[in-house]
Amino acid sequence: MSSGSVAGRPPSATKADLQSLKDDQLLNCFFQERLDAAFSVLVERYGPLVYGVCRRVLNDSNDAEDAFQATFLVLVRKGATLRDPGRLGNWLYGVASRTARKLRAKAATRTRSERQAGEMPSKSDVADMTYEELQAILDEEISQLPEKYSLPLVLCYLEGKTNAQAAAQLGWPEGSMSRRLSRARELLRSRLAKRGLAMSVALIAAVFARQASAVPTELLSATVRAATLAADGCDLTDIVSPRAAKAVEEVVASMSAAGKFAVPTILAIASILLALSVAVWEFGSPAQAALLFNFGRGSNVHALTTTPTSGSALQTIAAPAEGCCSAAAAQPAAGACGAQPAQ
Repeated sequence: MSSGSVAGRPPSATKADLQSLKDDQLLNCFFQERLDAAFSVLVERYGPLVYGVCRRVLNDSNDAEDAFQATFLVLVRKGATLRDPGRLGNWLYGVASRTARKLRAKAATRTRSERQAGEMPSKSDVADMTYEELQAILDEEISQLPEKYSLPLVLCYLEGKTNAQAAAQLGWPEGSMSRRLSRARELLRSRLAKRGLAMSVALIAAVFARQASAVPTELLSATVRAATLAADGCDLTDIVSPRAAKAVEEVVASMSAAGKFAVPTILAIASILLALSVAVWEFGSPAQAALLFNFGRGSNVHALTTTPTSGSALQTIAAPAEGCCSAAAAQPAAGACGAQPAQ
């Protein structure tokens, strides 16, 4: 069903009506049409994935429930502007991991015993670890992989999709999905090896295959209710615990900060490249253009942000042109100086 037809759904649409819709359509239903049932479908669809991450990272069940609710409340804040809503599962996985780690760090500061219990396992022998400890390590390492490799792992191992289903969801060729999944496993094994953990592909698959704890029904309904109230503008501290509300604010702030940093950086690089292109066009060769920015043989990236000072290469290039033009005025026969540089 297209988004256009989704927009025409009456407010009375039920979850049964919405179950077959894709993630981006459900997000549209919730944010554009305010169909609370659409968000409920998303919570039920990805609840086990999110809850599994939260339970593995956090030992305390109350903290895990806070992280669960906070993850979906971050979706309420950011879901309307997702760059690729078709990859919602991977996005939620990353948010859940980040949120749970923040809550774990806060719990670790309360008492020394909580800090010791909250930290990642320090054991170096896989044989001594429980499946829950291994899953927590895998979650942390997967969240550090580039998206093109974390996506196949999340879809195929954590959501239980086949290669064909995952490829269809992402719009990738099935062969590409298989190659990236294979590469993702190797990268994961390499990262684990750096931690002193030697895990075979078979063991990794077995760890992933362990079923996550079922999400409590009360938690699902409470999360949907909180999301509905948050979308209506209610203050988070009035609808969830103070820890969950704080986690939402911190995660959203960190995501916004990352976006604000990335855009100026991209614009700065684009501006530098544009300036260099104009300089090359104006002065006829890259070598002369480079003089504008004092690029020498030993220059580094810092030179890209160096502003030419008075008496710098800019004046060095300009001075001969002025002298040449003066000579041309005195000796019209030498009029080549007034010609425009070849374009």
